[in-house]
Amino acid sequence: MLVSEDVLKQITEEVIPFHKFLNLQLLEYKEGYSKLLIPFREEVIGDPRSRRWHGGVIATAMDSAGGIIAMGTLKSPKEKVSTIDLRIDYLRGAGPTDLIVTGELVKSGNRVISAKMQAWQEDGQKLVAEGRAVFSVYRADQ
Repeated sequence: MLVSEDVLKQITEEVIPFHKFLNLQLLEYKEGYSKLLIPFREEVIGDPRSRRWHGGVIATAMDSAGGIIAMGTLKSPKEKVSTIDLRIDYLRGAGPTDLIVTGELVKSGNRVISAKMQAWQEDGQKLVAEGRAVFSVYRADQ
């Protein structure tokens, strides 16, 4: 694996402007697994009546958790990852507390990577969404 946890953390937290806006933090990374945190703040609310998270912010976090796993498979700075497909199932409204998102590698191929993700609140006690993503990988040797 070329991309270290420190490099992935820097890319996740400092390089991607939307992640910086959300204060998205990479809490843990190991090959095939990622864990992210987005602290709650008023700007992530999608429904002001119930103070629930905007589904697009949850989807962004889940896409990012899978994308970090895909980036961890890169072997060269010339290689690239992009999202092909993202499916999110919202299981319940996410209330006004921090969001934790985990991602797990399902399959890593030469050109396509598949991951599954879950979004949690209340210290991992309340599952609010789950999803799957497929990523295209451009390999330097292709």
